[in-house]
Amino acid sequence: MRVEFTIEGPPVGKARPRVTRTVTYTPAKTARYEDLVRYTAINSFKGVFDKDEPLDVKIIAYFEIPKSWSKKRKALCLSGIELPTKKPDIDNISKIIMDGMNPKTKRNKQLHKMVEVMRGIYHDDKQVTTLLVKKRYSERPRVEVKVMKDLGDWSE
Repeated sequence: MRVEFTIEGPPVGKARPRVTRTVTYTPAKTARYEDLVRYTAINSFKGVFDKDEPLDVKIIAYFEIPKSWSKKRKALCLSGIELPTKKPDIDNISKIIMDGMNPKTKRNKQLHKMVEVMRGIYHDDKQVTTLLVKKRYSERPRVEVKVMKDLGDWSE
């Protein structure tokens, strides 16, 4: 069982939670991107991975090549010789994608607990036992994600 999907547009990193005197909340841009990831993932995969199933996740974030760069430098980027060393950080890209594949939950004040509002493709990102994240350049910015059962080998 596997799922592959692509999120079109430039990669976005997970922002830190914001804190006021009474409330801690996720910034709107982060919440919208997580919703986009969740929507894309569940439309690409009709099922849900089992609760105790170990998962292998591969994420490739493609950044747009700056327009001001020379043809020679653009060719180096497209061939994979020059790699993006810019923001967002690779760990923040992985966090927003992984959290976006979790079920969306909301606090129910009457029940005093969290309830699932929208399903994810797995029950929790703690199921991920192998994670590979890469940053590359492309003429079309996007994030490609592949999730499959972790077989415990490094063959793929």
